[in-house]
Amino acid sequence: MISRRDVTTGLGLLAASGVLASRADAQKAYANVPKGPWTESGFLQRAGGKLHYAKIGVPNSNMPPAVVLHKLGGWLADWRHVAPLLAQGRQVIAFDLPGHGDSRWEGPPPYIQTLGETAATLVGALDEMGLSQVDLLGTSLGGCVAISIAAFFPKRVHKLGIISSALLGARSLATIAERIDGPQKTMFDADGIALPNDAKLLSTIFGIVNIETISAEGNSSRKQAGRWIQPSERGVAITDILANLERGEAQTLLLYGA
Repeated sequence: MISRRDVTTGLGLLAASGVLASRADAQKAYANVPKGPWTESGFLQRAGGKLHYAKIGVPNSNMPPAVVLHKLGGWLADWRHVAPLLAQGRQVIAFDLPGHGDSRWEGPPPYIQTLGETAATLVGALDEMGLSQVDLLGTSLGGCVAISIAAFFPKRVHKLGIISSALLGARSLATIAERIDGPQKTMFDADGIALPNDAKLLSTIFGIVNIETISAEGNSSRKQAGRWIQPSERGVAITDILANLERGEAQTLLLYGA
């Protein structure tokens, strides 16, 4: 099985060989954040920053709202095509994870943004929204955060959907330095800002179709996340995702593409 660590190493090698696009070429790909179908959006002030959210659909007393969380270096707009389908008969709430999209934290990002910190931040947001229980779906980083919420706040999650998330044990700080910080040096500039990816990477590494459109938006969302990508990636690596998955009580769907 190919893990996120293996993919990261592969991306680093490709970057070193000059596959990454230049900054000048990539400026053409940067676009505004897609608006999407959301009927409501806003911010919740949390300790150290503000959490951006968007909603679609009408609350249903017989069905908990669905909370959706995006990938590493993504934004809540990643869910804009799926959210209207999920919102048939219920409300859907999408969040920008800390440092991503329009969620902004004060000061420089930490070396590691742990999954536990992000999970607690989101549960605090759900408390402020008056939501005692939700169905929780997440892709990649969002799935790892969702697993942490289900593990540490099991009564808050009715059902759990994990989409294309790396399910690994915890890595040591030394391993993080070797497997993440080292290979990714060619993927970020001196300030820790992600360099734009060539669209061919999505086809070569992940087999994704419609690569030009998806690559352009991916470069935009990664630029928006800025220096929060690497700390968030380290937060996944330092966490025992498998153990957290076993702690959860919610009915769980694991969804992966071939």
